[in-house]
Amino acid sequence: MWLDIHPEYEEEVRATEKRTRKWIGDQLSKGSLVGLVVRTADGEVVGSGCIWLRDEQPRPTSMSLVVPYLMSMYTVKRFRRQGVASLIVKGALKWCREKGYDRIVLHASKEGRAVYEGFGFEPSNEMRFRFQQ
Repeated sequence: MWLDIHPEYEEEVRATEKRTRKWIGDQLSKGSLVGLVVRTADGEVVGSGCIWLRDEQPRPTSMSLVVPYLMSMYTVKRFRRQGVASLIVKGALKWCREKGYDRIVLHASKEGRAVYEGFGFEPSNEMRFRFQQ
């Protein structure tokens, strides 16, 4: 996924691959990461995403201290624009509703924004500061 989004960061992606796999395994074993996978009838994986259950500070607009975060959405190039991402989002929304969460958040790429807006996701404001290494 990362190499497809940022091929210019290949060295960084390769350098963090082991750490990323460990983090994913740890989160899955703790139950704070849920994987969503779309396969063809033949079993080929054509898309995936994750729900990360993140701890959050108390807010007056939500009773939950855990917020599902939809992340790592990816569709294999030849299957894009065929509803794969929509299946993942539908599955994530269904899972969150069934578990009683009152919201789900995500960061959308420019390419993915329309998919999420189609489900009623609304843009929010976030700023970022990156420390120079």
